[in-house]
Amino acid sequence: MKKDVKKPRFSSQNCTACWKCVDACPEKAIIRVGFLWHRHAKPLYYRCIGCNRCVAACPHGCFMEKC
Repeated sequence: MKKDVKKPRFSSQNCTACWKCVDACPEKAIIRVGFLWHRHAKPLYYRCIGCNRCVAACPHGCFMEKC
């Protein structure tokens, strides 16, 4: 039986593209999005294992633990 993984929620509104979450993710489940006018992180939820390292790494609170 597959375990339900609680994946963190993400809001790009406060993202400053510091990429700390990208570096913290052991599964490479967060990618860099870089447009000329805006840069931000983007989670790939199908890769996420729910370790919440991105939550701890983000200094701007863009990732929040899902309750």
